[in-house]
Amino acid sequence: MRLLRNQTLVAVSVAVGAAYTGIGLVGPVRILYAQSRGASLAIISAMASAFLLSNFAAQYPSGWLADRFGRRRVLVASLLVQAALSLVYLPIADPGLFVALRVVEGLAAAAVLPAARALVADAVPNERRGEAYGLFSAFFNAGFLLGPALGGLLAATGYASAFIGAVVCRLVAVGIVLALVPETARWADGAGRDRDRDRGHTLGWRELAALPLLGAYVLAFGDYLFVGFDQALLPLWLHDHLGASVTVIGLAYVAWAGPSIVLSPVGGRVADRRRRSALILCFGLAQVPFYVVYGLANAAWLIVALFALHAVVYAFIAPAVDAHLAAAAPMHALARAQGTYSAAGLFGAFAGANVLTALYAVSFRLPLFALGAVYGACVLAGGLIIRSAEARRFVATPAVPTAQPGVSGAEQPAGITPPTEASDGHHMRASEQGNPL
Repeated sequence: MRLLRNQTLVAVSVAVGAAYTGIGLVGPVRILYAQSRGASLAIISAMASAFLLSNFAAQYPSGWLADRFGRRRVLVASLLVQAALSLVYLPIADPGLFVALRVVEGLAAAAVLPAARALVADAVPNERRGEAYGLFSAFFNAGFLLGPALGGLLAATGYASAFIGAVVCRLVAVGIVLALVPETARWADGAGRDRDRDRGHTLGWRELAALPLLGAYVLAFGDYLFVGFDQALLPLWLHDHLGASVTVIGLAYVAWAGPSIVLSPVGGRVADRRRRSALILCFGLAQVPFYVVYGLANAAWLIVALFALHAVVYAFIAPAVDAHLAAAAPMHALARAQGTYSAAGLFGAFAGANVLTALYAVSFRLPLFALGAVYGACVLAGGLIIRSAEARRFVATPAVPTAQPGVSGAEQPAGITPPTEASDGHHMRASEQGNPL
C-alpha cells in the first residue's frame, strides 16, 4: 500500500487513533461513573444533550478556524484542552456539574475530525481518497478497539484510572501531530492552483449546501442517530436490560472495531473503483435489519456478535461517504465543509439522544426499531441525492468524472494524472517541511 509512505496521512491517522483510544477509555464508564456519583437518568440524558449541542454549535466555527489558521494548530489545541478536561471529572461530587463539563468538552472536541479529515484531503488526490479514508477509519476504529477494552480493565481498579489514561492518550496524539504533521499541505492540480491560496475565503451558504454536499449531510444525520443512542443509552441498555457487565460492554465496542480495522482499507479501495452512491445505497440499506434484531435481542453476547457483523457492512460505506465528501467540498473550505458535515451528524445525534431516550422510557426495544427506520430513510434519501449529483457530473467519482472541476474539492477527474509531486502524498512547500510551531 503506497499510501503508507504518505507521512501526513499516516501521522494524522495514528494521532486520531490515539485520541480516540482516550475517548474509548471513558466511553463505557462515563455514564456508570456519573451514576455512581448520584446522577439520575435525566442528568445522564442532559449530559449527552449538552455535549452534542455544544459540539454541534462549534463544528462550523472550528472548521473556519482550521481553514483560516491551519489544521495542525487547531487540532493540537483541541487535543490539549480535551486532555485537561479529562482530569476535571475526578474531583466532581455534584452530578449537575457533569452537564456543564460536557458542554465544555463538546466545544473542545469539535475541531478534531474536521481538521484531521481536511489534512487527509490536503495530502491525498481524489482518486486515492477512498483508500486514504479507509486507512484513516482503520486507525480511528483501532482507538475504539483498544480504548473500551483498556477502559473496562482500568475501571475494574477504579473509574479514575480510565480518565487518567484518556489524558495520556491525548498527549501522545499531540506529540505525533507536532512531530510529524506539517502545518499545511500544498497540492498543485493541473491548473497549478494552491489549496492554501484561498485560506479563510468567505463561503456562502449556497455553496455549502450544493447538491453533492447536501446528500452527505443527510447521510450524516442518519448515521449519527446511533451516536446519540450510544451517548445516552447504550451502556444502560446493555447493563440494565441485557445483563452485560462493564467488561462485556467494552467487548461490544471491541467487536465493532475489530472488523472495521481490517476491512476499512478494503472498503476504501473499493470506493476508489466503484460508483460511491451505489456503495452507499447498498451497504447503507443492508444495515437496517441489524437494528431490528438489536431491538428483539435479549442477551448481551448476541449483541457482541451482531456488532462484529454490522461492522463488516459498515466498513464498506464509511470510506465511500468520506471520499465523496472530500471530492464534493470546495477546495478552499475543506475543513468548513467537514465541520458542516459533522454538525449535520451531531444534529442527528442530538435528536437521537433526546427522542430515543423518550422512547426508552416506554420500552427499551423501541429506540432500536425507530433508529433502524429513520436511518434507512436517510440512506435512501442521501444516497439518491448523491446519485443525482454523480449523474449530473457535479462531483468526481471513479465511475463519473466531474464536469466542473473548479466547483468542488474534486479538482480533477479520476482519469487525470495525479499531482506532479510524488504520489506518496508529501505535497507541501519546502518551507513547510518540519515543524513550524
